[in-house]
Amino acid sequence: MACTVAVEEVIDAHYGAQSAALGDEETALRATIDAFRADENAHRATAIAHGAREMLGYEVLSGVVKAGSRLAIWLSTRL
Repeated sequence: MACTVAVEEVIDAHYGAQSAALGDEETALRATIDAFRADENAHRATAIAHGAREMLGYEVLSGVVKAGSRLAIWLSTRL
């Protein structure tokens, strides 16, 4: 659950940036990205409800998972 929260927080920020970067003529794509973003936020809320943040070492694990998730996004935009 702690990993889910960390990954979903990074994905939320990524989808938010993608949605904001779209032009006015790309409303259908923006709606799709926003729907994906809402789904990811629901996953995060479920993980939090199941005690993710109460895990011993949550902050450390969260930081590591977020860094790995950001690296994966960075790599996927360059490879």
